[in-house]
Amino acid sequence: MTSARVAVRDGASAEQELEVRAQEGGVDSTEQGVTRVAGRIPELDGLRGLAILLVIVCHYIASADHQQLGYWWDRGLTALSVGWSGVDLFFVLSGFLIGGILLDARGSPRYFRTFYLRRVYRILPIYFAWIGLYIAVVLAASSLLKKPSFTSLHDLRIVPIYILFLQNIFYSLNIFQWRWFVVTWSLAVEEQFYLFAPVVIGFLSRRRLVLALAGVVALAPVLRFLAFAYLGKWYYLPQFAMPCRADALALGILAAVAWRDARFREWLKEHPAVLQRTFAYLLVVLAGMMWWLGRPNGLVTYTAGYSVLGIFYTCFLLLVMSQSDGPVARVVRARWLRYLGGISYCVYVVHLAMDEFASEILLGTRPRIYDAKGIAVSVLALGITWAVAASSWKYFERPLIRRGHRYAY
Repeated sequence: MTSARVAVRDGASAEQELEVRAQEGGVDSTEQGVTRVAGRIPELDGLRGLAILLVIVCHYIASADHQQLGYWWDRGLTALSVGWSGVDLFFVLSGFLIGGILLDARGSPRYFRTFYLRRVYRILPIYFAWIGLYIAVVLAASSLLKKPSFTSLHDLRIVPIYILFLQNIFYSLNIFQWRWFVVTWSLAVEEQFYLFAPVVIGFLSRRRLVLALAGVVALAPVLRFLAFAYLGKWYYLPQFAMPCRADALALGILAAVAWRDARFREWLKEHPAVLQRTFAYLLVVLAGMMWWLGRPNGLVTYTAGYSVLGIFYTCFLLLVMSQSDGPVARVVRARWLRYLGGISYCVYVVHLAMDEFASEILLGTRPRIYDAKGIAVSVLALGITWAVAASSWKYFERPLIRRGHRYAY
């Protein structure tokens, strides 16, 4: 275990712990040749890698056309659509990491300034570059093609919505816009979370913060039910609106608050079976809900489903953090999974568009995996996604993150 991780788990100073939890360092190699990530907790990078892997499985396999494989293959692969819940794991991780950073920095005179400047350097460049590329493609198609069938200048009208991160509220896409932007609804949720979290964490006492977060966890499924039952025109709000998805973020912050209590960490250390059993029981519950979770746009998923997933992933997070020598944590620390977690932001933004457009251009159909050509195109799209994300991390994201970290708490 590295000294940084020991510091976090044994109670380092606020500034040391803040930098360890920032999750935005670069890749170093120790003299023994064991790769570590400076300023990062390997298990959390692995969890992030698992989250993006679940999303990729959902979009590249479960959502692809595979009906020609036969009924049972089709049903089995469709069941993998539960991979959409990787977004809930991202939300829990965001609550834990961002909440932890803000909890540790509450006494800083540069609390708001540093937080928002670091978020700007981390989030906006890739996101705005993706929007800029969209604008360039629309303009080029409208200028060079007489009558482009897939887009028009009218598609530029939605750009302000994306610039302001309002796409989870104003959601109306044609197929081209959908392919390009649909996954970014969760980025809008995250950005809206960044607006509220520093204020709530910065000004509420620990006790009031815990009560407020518990209230959010309890209220979110009620909001989802009300939106589902009474806002038919806004059918997507239970899934996309930040207040409706705030319970996963709140659970992550609650985990961060608890983790900073030495007594809580000691209790978890002395009672490892409690988390293990809870994790197993929640797995059984999720297995029993699989019929509904495979159909994310339904009442059961909107109410109980999202809540159970948030609790499950919070338990998973605490299990990995508190039992770092256990089998689950060892799996999560796999080098390839941690690497995937490191480049996951760009992968998330571009992966679906790469698969959709590759299949449209090369096959003239939506993504399919029932024949060799369809599988080959999806593998090609995944390879391009990896190349773009790896290059973005090395030449674009990591230098910008380091620049953002010039602003200290």
